[in-house]
Amino acid sequence: MRNIRLKIALLAVLMAITSGLLAVYGNQSIAHEPGRILVLPPSGAAEAIDLNRYLQRLVTDREADTPFDVVQIDEIEFAPVYQTPGPGYTDRTIWYRTPVRIVNQADRLGSSSFIDIGQVYLNDIALSILSEDGRRIIWYERVGDRVQTARNEVHGLSHVAEWPKLALGNYWLVIGVKTTSAHVLEAELLPDTLLITKSGSESFIKGASLGVLIVAFGLYFTFGLLSGDRSVIWYAGYVFSLFLIYFGITGYAQLIFKPVWALASDFVTGTGTALALGSSIMMWSYITRLDQTNRWLFRFMSVYSVLAIAGLVAATSDLYILYAKLFFVPEVILLAVLLINLVYRGFHQQQYLQTLFMMIALGIPTIGTMAHLMLLMGQLPVNEFTTSIFSTSAVIQLVMVAMAMAYRTYGLINRRVDALATSQRANQLASEQRTFITMLSHEFRTPLAIIQRSAEILGLHLQKEPEAVLNRLSTIRSNAGQLSGLVDAFLTKETLDSATFGTTREAVAIDAFLGDLIARRHREVPGQNISLIKCDTAIVEIDRILMERAMLNLIENARKYAPGAAVWISAEREANGYVYIRVVDEGPGIAADDLQNVLHAFYRGKDATKTQGVGLGLHLTNRIIEAHDGSLSVSVGEEGGTTILIKLPYDRDKTVLRANENRTRSLTGYPEPPRNGDPA
Repeated sequence: MRNIRLKIALLAVLMAITSGLLAVYGNQSIAHEPGRILVLPPSGAAEAIDLNRYLQRLVTDREADTPFDVVQIDEIEFAPVYQTPGPGYTDRTIWYRTPVRIVNQADRLGSSSFIDIGQVYLNDIALSILSEDGRRIIWYERVGDRVQTARNEVHGLSHVAEWPKLALGNYWLVIGVKTTSAHVLEAELLPDTLLITKSGSESFIKGASLGVLIVAFGLYFTFGLLSGDRSVIWYAGYVFSLFLIYFGITGYAQLIFKPVWALASDFVTGTGTALALGSSIMMWSYITRLDQTNRWLFRFMSVYSVLAIAGLVAATSDLYILYAKLFFVPEVILLAVLLINLVYRGFHQQQYLQTLFMMIALGIPTIGTMAHLMLLMGQLPVNEFTTSIFSTSAVIQLVMVAMAMAYRTYGLINRRVDALATSQRANQLASEQRTFITMLSHEFRTPLAIIQRSAEILGLHLQKEPEAVLNRLSTIRSNAGQLSGLVDAFLTKETLDSATFGTTREAVAIDAFLGDLIARRHREVPGQNISLIKCDTAIVEIDRILMERAMLNLIENARKYAPGAAVWISAEREANGYVYIRVVDEGPGIAADDLQNVLHAFYRGKDATKTQGVGLGLHLTNRIIEAHDGSLSVSVGEEGGTTILIKLPYDRDKTVLRANENRTRSLTGYPEPPRNGDPA
């Protein structure tokens, strides 16, 4: 399986590189058909005329600097614009021409006509009408998104110039286009009434479409951020890129920003295109779960997407031509690779219905994008199908992906509802458990009090008994008191309702505390080899009962898992305000696989099956240390043995005072007071 994924990824890389090279260095074929003559009345067109059906484009490398040069070139060097591939991306001026004949047509008179030129992103369009012999310019006009217009001139969504009234005779219409974008020329000759009607209807449709796109972007981007779903975020980015592209090619960018910045239309359209290239790849990579199924290919897609989006910096320069040649065809190849990967995964996992839906949602836009990019690259002819397929496929993609996102959102909401119901049920069970444990703690206190009181009474009546008997009674009283304190600490309602438990702290000298604890342990378990090897003076604020339980848990763990091994304890005070307590045993140590889990509740290592326990000792000890603003870590030596390191904060002022008192006693010879763990 891994080899198959690697092969798919390598295939994607090779196809992307090869297609990029072909796009840069590939040659175009040249076609030729005799030109048609545009016949008009003197006032211009009385109905809409598609000039692409009449215009011929210069397809050779012949140098032509002016319209005069274009008229003199032989017809064999021209090819029709309609139904033939365009020049794609080039920094040369592309020349078009068609013969025009003005005749009397009494039944086809109009008031005035306008020539409407697209695409809107074309930078500089020079319109000329020359005499039949090509030696005299009758009319000249310049339009384009980089051509500055007069302040009193009316701006529109497209490049429009008024057609001149011509005398009867023969003329040449010559158009020269220079742009950093794709050379896709669409020209119409319209009477004024049709131009007004077309502008009004198209402006409404274009404005509504832009509104839908920007609202959709806001909704999906917000939902993506809230849900953390990266596919939704990238889909929002793709929708925003379509908004930018549409904002540019509909003419709104030049209408609004051209008076301020002549390059605004190029920047908006180029930025939208770069963002669309990158976001579409990332969107489909996440939708098809490529990040989980083929990490290598996903990384390649990610790098490509970043580079594609970075191309927006070239949107207003001639470098955009090279950018388009390098990235447009690889984009189609990578979308095809994603489609192939989707089909493979769908049939392999037998998710036929979902795969079919995704194939349509990805396949149709891929075909549309392929056709559109090939049109821009000059590999497909300019006609109604190639100029409209991208917008049609984009609408299909938006609808189908919106359906997929709605289904995804529905599933996410359902999972959230299920999680909320599960959480409520868990809270209910936890509440019932807290009630039960609270009742149980009350039942514990009564027998513990009886045991403790009985041991005290026995101690009063058995004062003449041997010391061993009295020590046993003292042990019973001490442990019963500890158990009662633990019940109060762990099984109260306040503790059960919070993530931590409350502590009743007091100032305790850690050296006296540890010394008393080890001495008592020697009395209770005489056979255990445990010693205090070094203990600095430090006053710590601790809950004595809980800290005793934490230390006893560590000592008891050493006894169970390293029976007979020596255990030593030390406490070292550091200048950083912490005292470091080490509990070290010389047993076999903890396995490396278990080391990172030993602090988890109910976890028992692989070698713990021979000993009794439920895996709560270290977990409770860690919780106790954390409740004291400290930390606990576990490590194993190279030759075995386990080291528990406890880090606790100490009171600097009280520690200094206690250390001075100890130093004074040692100098004066006064005996040290009984070691009961108190600082005084």
